Amino acid sequence: MTARYLSTTLVSILCASSAHAVVLTGAGGQGVTVGGSSLISTVDYGDTFRGAADGGSNAARVYVAAVQGPPAYVVENTFGHPSTSFTSQSTGAGIGEFSFAADGPGTPGLVGGSPTYPGTSGAGSATGFTQTGGNVDYGIPYGLRTRYTVQFDAVMSSDRMDITSGPTAGTIFGGPNSLSIFIRGDGTGGVSLFNGVDTPTGLNTGLANDGKWHNFAATFDTIAKTVDVYIDESLRGSVNLNTFAGGAYANFSNANVGVGLGLGGGQNRSWTDNFQVGAPIPEPSAALLVAGFTGLGLLRRRRVF
Repeated sequence: MTARYLSTTLVSILCASSAHAVVLTGAGGQGVTVGGSSLISTVDYGDTFRGAADGGSNAARVYVAAVQGPPAYVVENTFGHPSTSFTSQSTGAGIGEFSFAADGPGTPGLVGGSPTYPGTSGAGSATGFTQTGGNVDYGIPYGLRTRYTVQFDAVMSSDRMDITSGPTAGTIFGGPNSLSIFIRGDGTGGVSLFNGVDTPTGLNTGLANDGKWHNFAATFDTIAKTVDVYIDESLRGSVNLNTFAGGAYANFSNANVGVGLGLGGGQNRSWTDNFQVGAPIPEPSAALLVAGFTGLGLLRRRRVF
């Protein structure tokens, strides 16, 4: 059967939703392993950032608090697609602006700072994750699908987490054909869109600034021109890019995808894990509320329950 609901031309906000999440929990928060996502039906690229000392297949991934050479940033799992590497604009093509660390015995490579490292995510952080002494953004060439989900784990900062689709890898500054979703860690739980201009959506994820591991995901649709935002595999809202901000974010590129985070004042450490991108599952059932914007037209959509 089908159910109809009304949403504003800007944002649909979820009252209650779940994607039958496969979220693993540890002492320091929660995360989702590569291939264990309930949001992605077919993984195209994925990386657990497993270090060589913990049985990782990439011998160049050593637990040392320093950026490594290009071999360390070759993506771990390509699932039959061409080999590729992580890139950050600050370090150049084929090199990510991060080192490798683990929170297993002896916490090899791990350097403390702010936010305080919270402990294991329960989703593979014991065998490797990324570490950066500042903000971080990294990405890969993509262009495989018109509808795709990008997902990663990260320790919450007091500024933002970001997920990007655009013409340039490893940066949020890709110009007007780039689309970054900013998930705020300032305690407001707010979400904004960025392509050189930062525009709040009015969506509130309900996420507190707890300094723990969480899983962040976004489903991009270049045809319908929508984006869905997930926290810990729970759908928190959707944005209709055709009408949001007069369509200023609608024409984004799928050539590259990436993730990252910005740190708040006084913070100096970024940690991420379990990068994955692929084909999304069908939209989950959900109970929806109409966002309380005034003076705006309404758009009728359908979802299958």
